[in-house]
Amino acid sequence: MQLHAFSLYSLEPNIGLPLSNGVTCLAGANGIGKSTFLSTINFALTGVVPEPTREFKSASAYLQKAREYTSTFFDGRINELDRDAAAISIEFTIKDRHYALKRSLFEIDTIASLRITQAEVVIFESTDSTTGHNDERYRQDVSEAIGLNSFEQFVLLQHFLFTFDESRHLIFWDQQVSSALLYICFGGDPQDAAKADHLNREMEKAGSRGRNLQYQASTLDKRITQLESSVETDDEATADVETATEHYRSLNEALTNNIEAAERVEADASDAELKVMEASSAVVSVRGAYTRAFDEFMSGATSADKHPFIASTISECKCPICAAEGPSIAQAIRSKINADVCPLCTSALQPPASMNSERTQALAELDRSLAERKRVLDAAVATKARLNAELAIRRDQVRAAQEAINSFESQNRDALARIRGKLALLEGPLAATLNALKTARNEQLTQRQEAYAERDRHRDDLKVLQRSLERKYLEAESTFVPMFKRLAKRFLGIDLDITLASSAPTGLHLEIELRGSSRRMQTQLSESQRFFIDIALRMALAQYVSDPGSLATLFIDTPEGSLDIAYEDRAGQMFAEFVSSGHPMIMTANINSSKLLTSLAQACGGELMQIVQMTNWTELSDVQRGAEGLFRTAFDEIGQALLFGRADPPAAGV
Repeated sequence: MQLHAFSLYSLEPNIGLPLSNGVTCLAGANGIGKSTFLSTINFALTGVVPEPTREFKSASAYLQKAREYTSTFFDGRINELDRDAAAISIEFTIKDRHYALKRSLFEIDTIASLRITQAEVVIFESTDSTTGHNDERYRQDVSEAIGLNSFEQFVLLQHFLFTFDESRHLIFWDQQVSSALLYICFGGDPQDAAKADHLNREMEKAGSRGRNLQYQASTLDKRITQLESSVETDDEATADVETATEHYRSLNEALTNNIEAAERVEADASDAELKVMEASSAVVSVRGAYTRAFDEFMSGATSADKHPFIASTISECKCPICAAEGPSIAQAIRSKINADVCPLCTSALQPPASMNSERTQALAELDRSLAERKRVLDAAVATKARLNAELAIRRDQVRAAQEAINSFESQNRDALARIRGKLALLEGPLAATLNALKTARNEQLTQRQEAYAERDRHRDDLKVLQRSLERKYLEAESTFVPMFKRLAKRFLGIDLDITLASSAPTGLHLEIELRGSSRRMQTQLSESQRFFIDIALRMALAQYVSDPGSLATLFIDTPEGSLDIAYEDRAGQMFAEFVSSGHPMIMTANINSSKLLTSLAQACGGELMQIVQMTNWTELSDVQRGAEGLFRTAFDEIGQALLFGRADPPAAGV
């Protein structure tokens, strides 16, 4: 990559940097522009800077918000006189396609120059095209090369999965992002990911529209109540209205509570269905192993003369191979069997008892394992049945609550009509105003029901995609989960598990389990555990989705400040294992007393790691200049670790 007129780096505004395989670590002091460097590379790749809040509703909505943030991101980082010249050039490869492009920092949705080659043949050159057309061609080509349905999906992957920056956004604890990434990484068909994104967006819109209409209807209700209460009534009529109002409020509260309870049980039932699938798969697997072991046991359970082929030959005194006949054939076979020799190949025969002792033990172990798997399956089926039954009850309660509201509204209309008669409210301008307000309220309530019905239709369509995703994740689980567990154990030193969970309204997402307990809340783990476990997830997903010939690069703004001494070395070892698998990593780090960089340098050596001293890029503050000797000492220690490091590659799973 090459920067142009990047005045934030006052000593090296046109710095060029080769981003080789392994780790490229940009090390320096606080406030020197390390995070800005990662954001600028992301701008070169995606055309936008990662939006710091990472608020995600849909891929397209996030891209629009990132555009707005990018429009002012470089203000203050680039001098006013350098705005026209400020740019970034970058070259990278996706499979067999090589991209070379240049983006101006203050122009969005444009590429100043673009060159795409495939197998050393130029397939696009931007000599005569506009900057807008260059950007369109780049978006289309990159999406096609990666195998995505849209460029928005690439932005989602790059900003939310492949980048861990100073925003410290965590995939594990953002169910909407986790769900969106699941469809892209495990869904198989990129169109399913796009469809799920669309359905989630439309479901949110319909739900929001329904809530807004409910609020507007409630506002009108308050206005109607105020107008009606402004008219003097007798005590009995007033009491009737107050009683009816309180009863109506309690009915609506009951409906809301029943809906929330039904949604919770529905999410639990979905989880239970997934556990039944997993348990059933385990039973089938162990049963297959048991069948194979039993066949092996039976093949060695009897002596050779009981084998159907041998028994037939002895009985008929006729060789089935050469058709020779006579008693001598049976005698010859028995003679060899008595001598513990195979009558066909003359190999030594093992006594049936000695052969089957080990097989008997294996069968017993498999039998115990099968019984345990069946027990787990039975428990899962029972849980599913219980939750389905409870869900049916909850849905009946929702229907009953809604019917009670409908019945009340029907009956209350007559009561209100009688009250209006007593209040002489059916004549004059006040009556016209009330009628208009009530008509508007009823229309809004009708539209509210339509909006909620539309939301539910989208939710049903999304459930079809979710069930398909569940099956595909289970197929990938045996490959992906060990990748994550190995990397996470590098850091934690203990086994960590990852599960597919379901919840309303976001759907499927990933959760972690530590010592058999789910960690759904961020507060259930320490800060360093949250950060580095989430980085391990990104590494495992990057390994799983990458094409062998085009491995994904991770961008890490290292949160080393959250680590204590015991975990600094382990974090370095986890990073080293990732890059040892062939994946490049661009990371930033402060130069401080932390041993993370030293540990990483020792594990990688100069072969897999380069240190970029960003303290040489810009002028340091007075305090930082006073500590230059400490910086040099720290860089020298890291340099020595690089020189003498990586005697042996990290052992996986340690």
